[in-house]
Amino acid sequence: MFIRRLLLLLAVMAAPMVALTMQLYRLTVVRGDELRAEAEQRLVRRQWTPTVRGTILDRKGRILAQERPSYDIAVDYRVLTGVWVRDRALRAARRSVGAGWVELKAEARDSLVDRYLPVYEAHLERAWDRIALTAGIPREELERRKSAIVTEIERRHADIAQRRRGAEIEAARARGDALTDAQLRQIDRRAAQPIAEQRAPHVVAARVGDSVGFAFQLLVGEEAELELPERDTAGMDVVDRVELLPGLQVWDGGDRDYPLETVTVEIDRSSFPGLLRAAATQKVTVDGVGLHMLGRFRDRVYREDAAAREGYLEEHPAVKAAAFASGVDRGAYRDGDRIGETGLEKAQEHHLRGLRGMRTRRLDTGEEEVLEPVAGRDVQLTVDAMLQARVQALMSPEVGLSIVQPWHGQESDTQPPGTALNGAAVVLDIDTGDIIAMVSTPTYSRDQLINNPDSIFEDRVNLPFINRAVSKPYPPGSIIKALVLAGAIDRGNYSTAQRIACTGHAFPNNPEMFRCWIYKRYSTTHSVTFGNDLDGSDAICASCNVFFFQLGRRLGVDGITEVYREFGVGERWGLGIGDFEFPGTIGADNDPSKLAVGDAMQMAIGQGPVAWTPLHAADAYATLARGGVRMTPRIVMGRERSEPVDLGLDPRGIAMAMDGLYRAVNDDRHSTGHHITFEAGREKIFNVPGVRVWGKTGTAEAPDLRIDPDGDGPQPPVTVKKGDHSWFVVLAGRDRPRYAIAVVIDYGGSGGKVSGPITNQIIHALIAEGYL
Repeated sequence: MFIRRLLLLLAVMAAPMVALTMQLYRLTVVRGDELRAEAEQRLVRRQWTPTVRGTILDRKGRILAQERPSYDIAVDYRVLTGVWVRDRALRAARRSVGAGWVELKAEARDSLVDRYLPVYEAHLERAWDRIALTAGIPREELERRKSAIVTEIERRHADIAQRRRGAEIEAARARGDALTDAQLRQIDRRAAQPIAEQRAPHVVAARVGDSVGFAFQLLVGEEAELELPERDTAGMDVVDRVELLPGLQVWDGGDRDYPLETVTVEIDRSSFPGLLRAAATQKVTVDGVGLHMLGRFRDRVYREDAAAREGYLEEHPAVKAAAFASGVDRGAYRDGDRIGETGLEKAQEHHLRGLRGMRTRRLDTGEEEVLEPVAGRDVQLTVDAMLQARVQALMSPEVGLSIVQPWHGQESDTQPPGTALNGAAVVLDIDTGDIIAMVSTPTYSRDQLINNPDSIFEDRVNLPFINRAVSKPYPPGSIIKALVLAGAIDRGNYSTAQRIACTGHAFPNNPEMFRCWIYKRYSTTHSVTFGNDLDGSDAICASCNVFFFQLGRRLGVDGITEVYREFGVGERWGLGIGDFEFPGTIGADNDPSKLAVGDAMQMAIGQGPVAWTPLHAADAYATLARGGVRMTPRIVMGRERSEPVDLGLDPRGIAMAMDGLYRAVNDDRHSTGHHITFEAGREKIFNVPGVRVWGKTGTAEAPDLRIDPDGDGPQPPVTVKKGDHSWFVVLAGRDRPRYAIAVVIDYGGSGGKVSGPITNQIIHALIAEGYL
């Protein structure tokens, strides 16, 4: 019996021993590494140090965008309201009585909490004093800021709660529910749930400098020991470890500075046409220089942004290795980060974004390890900022070249004299394919973006947010004729020895269709004015529609489609500036299979179902100047692009097209781009001494711009703009073509009268900036 009892006793004692042994084994062997790492973590304090976003430079090294380092000092909302104090006092009170807390009545609990409140209140007061001192802000001002934040957030919460309550009651009534007092109380409780702003930190000191920011960085996560009004069982003081500055966060609040966004340009008006000419120079201040290219930021990071970064790191292992040098991605997005939303700031986000530094301190030994931040990489553009500013100034309404003038011959009742004209200009270096200027008007300023965004995004007539140079489709008009001639000769549809009669209209029995502009305006033909039928050079010089209708018929649908394709229509360039790049379209719904021979004839003069952009135009003319070699335009230096492609065009076609383009601006009798006629006489469009110009005008029929004033309401759409788009594309150089310039003016009318003088002044601007 005794032995049995002894064995039973040993068994009873063995059970907990086995359990303890198993737990010890689990903690030391199974989870040993995990627990050791966790303990190690508690002995390590890590602090992030901010990085600097990369700089954007123009082709000459001028700074277009740079980081102005600064920091935002933020404090958790529960600390701002004082809720933190009561939370800590409640925690201390519960810990002091342990399991007995549940047995205490409400009054006893409140009394116990009140006992601890002064400790935490005094600590928070010291913390606010420390924040005010470190930030260099008077304590009274800090209190004012705290109060303003709390007042605004509470107002938002009240508004949202009211809307939540109203929505729930309305939904319940729609379901036919009879709301009881109990249900209304439940709705009130749900409506009163905290909003996101009541769980987040808020900035109490914005845009502080380096010294203040770093001082706060060193205080983040630091702890203090608070002596509580009690003693433990051994009679020792009981302390609570809390943050030295509760709820403190330091955010990278660096401002992006754009030194050349506003530029004053001095314009020499001595070479302007007619009544716009003046001996004195004019100072023009332009805002938003390059803004379409540079882009803007947003302060909110979305899930897809983090996913995009992960994808980028996977594609670039070396960058990923550097980012994860500390074990975590030092470039990961965090609360308060800004991210590029448009333009280069968006497209080059992963290049411009740097890596944060990390300061690691061991609490047990005091050792520190510092991993320095890595600045973002700089991005250099091919654009010349001062040339960009000059072109923008030339296209500003106050200069007079981009407003409707009486001598333009505008017949549109929607744009009387004095109306500002919108448009775009591209300047391309022929030898390199570099874009050295790309202007879209109207533009906007960052101040306007901040203070009056509706004036940008709600302007449905002028659409200032669109980069017209690459994003807006335009019918090519007659500027396409040089390309069609080269393509027809290359395909054997036309011989350089052939001549084609200009009969005034393409179909003998239907003089109202497919007419030549000269027949429509003067009731004559180019064969009459030349005294003979036309060859290809004549046809480009005089911009004869009938000649090109015939080439379009000969090329047919497949041939005309091929010509447009080989000169880049249907392709994007991959510029890397974040803008939507309109690739160009051929055919209704961009489907060439829907084309008919009549469409091919219209497309041969740049009309019908076809569209491209000013960059397409400049690129195509540069290809002609290179003898048929296509080179992808570039705007970001160092960006990979495809190798140049020789289209293998017949040199005779290139030569005839170039001869026609030269005559189109230099023949004083037949050309459409040589002069402007005023009441007092006529003037040459291009007047730059020593510079040769090849070029072509274009007056492209455009659909009316109609705006529906009340959306889907009863009012009919209103026509706000109508008329033709004005084109001029030239090649310019002293001994050979060096630069391709494409200018388009929306609803401007005559290519020669409107876009011509602007193009001429851009050549003058190239000289002023040292390019010609």
